[in-house]
Amino acid sequence: MAAARVSLLTPASPDALGLACRGMPAPLAQAMIWAVVGTALGLPALPVHAQQTGSVGIEAQARRNFDVPAGTLDQALGRLGRQAGVQIAVNADLTTGLQSPGVSGNLTIAEAMRALLAGTGLDAVRDASGEYTLRKMPVPPQVVPPGPGRVSSLAPVAVTGYADNGSTLPQPYAGGQVARGGRVGFLGDKDFMETPFSLTAYTAQTMADQQARTIADVIENNPAFRTIYPDNDVATDFIVRGNKVKALDAAYGGLYGLMSPGLEALERIEVLSGANALLNGLGPIGGVGGSINQVPKRALDTPLTRLTTRYISDSQLGVQADISRRFGEDQRLGVRFNGAYSDGDTSTDTQSKKVAMGALALDYRGDQFRIAADVGYRKNNTQSPSRTAYLTPGFSIPAPPKSGANWQQPWSYDNTQALMGALRGEYDISSDVTAHVAIGASRYREAELFANSFLYAADGSLQQRQVYWPLYRDSSTAEVGLNGRIVTGSVKHNWAASASGLWIENGIILNELARTFTNIYSPVFIPQPSITGLAGPGSVPRTASTRLGGVAVADTMSFLEDRLQLTLGLRHQSVSTDNFKVTGERVAAGYKKSVTTPGVGVIVKAARNVSLYANYIEGLQQGLIATGGSNSGTVFAPYVSKQQEAGVKIDFGRIATTLGVYQLKTPNGYMDTAANVYRVDGEQRTRGVELNTFGEVVTGVRVLGGVALVDARQTKTLGGATDGKRVTGAPKLQFNLGGEVDVTALPGLTVSARAVHTAGQYVDNANLQSIPSWTRYDAGIRYRTRWNNTPTTLRLNVQNVFDKSYWAAAIDGYVIQSTARTVLLSATFDF
Repeated sequence: MAAARVSLLTPASPDALGLACRGMPAPLAQAMIWAVVGTALGLPALPVHAQQTGSVGIEAQARRNFDVPAGTLDQALGRLGRQAGVQIAVNADLTTGLQSPGVSGNLTIAEAMRALLAGTGLDAVRDASGEYTLRKMPVPPQVVPPGPGRVSSLAPVAVTGYADNGSTLPQPYAGGQVARGGRVGFLGDKDFMETPFSLTAYTAQTMADQQARTIADVIENNPAFRTIYPDNDVATDFIVRGNKVKALDAAYGGLYGLMSPGLEALERIEVLSGANALLNGLGPIGGVGGSINQVPKRALDTPLTRLTTRYISDSQLGVQADISRRFGEDQRLGVRFNGAYSDGDTSTDTQSKKVAMGALALDYRGDQFRIAADVGYRKNNTQSPSRTAYLTPGFSIPAPPKSGANWQQPWSYDNTQALMGALRGEYDISSDVTAHVAIGASRYREAELFANSFLYAADGSLQQRQVYWPLYRDSSTAEVGLNGRIVTGSVKHNWAASASGLWIENGIILNELARTFTNIYSPVFIPQPSITGLAGPGSVPRTASTRLGGVAVADTMSFLEDRLQLTLGLRHQSVSTDNFKVTGERVAAGYKKSVTTPGVGVIVKAARNVSLYANYIEGLQQGLIATGGSNSGTVFAPYVSKQQEAGVKIDFGRIATTLGVYQLKTPNGYMDTAANVYRVDGEQRTRGVELNTFGEVVTGVRVLGGVALVDARQTKTLGGATDGKRVTGAPKLQFNLGGEVDVTALPGLTVSARAVHTAGQYVDNANLQSIPSWTRYDAGIRYRTRWNNTPTTLRLNVQNVFDKSYWAAAIDGYVIQSTARTVLLSATFDF
């Protein structure tokens, strides 16, 4: 008999549903009800299987609370799978008539599985897809003891586990959508309950189940982040806590300056909200609102050959391969390859996209020495890419055109190529001290032919400046550090020291070709202008170079049996930049400054599962160069932003909630025309509250989302002209709620839904132009089964279900339009 997947759901009672939704804003409650109503009515709802754990095998040391009562083995396995966040394939021929004593307590998955299978003669083996399969234990040869009697030894119960990832990443939390923790800069990986900052790490399983294509697709699960630039490929910009996080500030494997080959090569996306200069240093741009770290995949402990075929509306077809093997003694050497190709029209008018990527990851795991290498390539050609519309002042912003409308010229394009490589090694000097070194480099080329659009009337009139914009960016980066542990008296110390450098050289030329007029409702198309004789990305002269260097030290001290933890640290950061004319001549006004920033974090364990936290930490942005006034050419020190934050984190075992309040002050620069002096003493102050939750609300119902309340104000503006006005692009309210429900009637089936809401936003500093609030709904179904004995997962996701058109963001004088309804369909086969 074919094995059946255990993924059973006990329908939520009305009382449980009401309790789960009580006190939520109406759209949140509607989204929750949408996620579970199918099950409540007994319809073939959408199940969420137990998720594939992302990095740690069944023998992981992390513990969780299990409560599985005695009963039939089938029922017990179903409960264990849901509580552990794993998938178990069960052959009824093996389990029929068997009983389980159940299991209860704070245990590892291995301990819980052993207890559940005790006396059954069965064990559980995990395959590369993250699924567990039951099998009969082999009966060992009979043992003939001395003496006249013969006694057969009982077959032992064993649980065989495999690490999903060849690293020591924190394991996924219940439900598998996020991890228990992630990288906290040079402090290393930490559990979220041990981290005095707001950190969320999204797993590869979340990326796969939501069919995410870019970082923006993944980060849309986070209520604190909002996309502020059209998402044409892997790189886009965000606003968080009233401040920007630019695409170039996203790290890869903890290193700045490396262009990612794409989500296909990633195991995790780790998101930290708020200032983080101590932890990560200054990025290429220096966004202070938060940080993003992309964690590359590593070879699995079991062979994997995974093929995924895709369809994306309107007519994009694609294929992806994920192949993993380990070799040698103790499988120390690992190789993992990811490759993907897609091509076709998108849901936006006249737009098409062709993407090709490849990523190779190698790693070696020794007893004291570990090394990993990544090489990646990505090519993306987008025809008629989506763009912003800049605004002139003095008129009400018109409603956006119909969903999917595109006012870019059909011949416009944005073509990119990125090549990157990174090498990271670790050596255990002793059992308490580990040294690490990492180096990386990337080569990026981009050619853009498009229209800079300026919306200047309420009837949708646009002026367009047709431009050709070739650019290149070459980066190299390095980091060296030590992490260790020491005990002084009753105090434990986890200390870290790091030195890092980033070198960037880039060239860019803006060629204006023509000025034309059109309308967002009825675009006027013109013939493609000639770019003959203009330099391409490979021949653009150098126009700027940047050198960043940092040295950081920190110590996390643990008192009272780890119930009180105090982190203290300092980072010294230096910045040096030069600008060049296209002739190669250096511009006189260079830049060379340095600054030292502190950081303090506190964790208080109020109970075993309750952590109170607080932090004071600063953020960094490159300082400005005065471009006018009597002090023209003056180089200002890097901007130092100051953040205070406090909150509580509660781990209920299967669901976790974090609540934080913060204040972040960021300096601004402006031209004081009365004094004819450029000054850097304005200020932006953001205060807010963030609530996040993830895990299982009730058995078989998983949630991921939260609420962010933001009060971002301008303060200390020139002459007080806009004091108290809201910061552009910073909505008062942002919330996300995603839900997944397992369908009891059809094991293997999962239904999902998500609501994303953003309040209205101002476009200009005077708060005279604004866009209204918007709410978007997404939905999905997936089904895990076996086809010709091959584990198979079918996924259907719909983004923007109701095909609503809205202005999705407004910041710095421009707006961007929403993405049209997009249907994503895929089939994944694990051979």
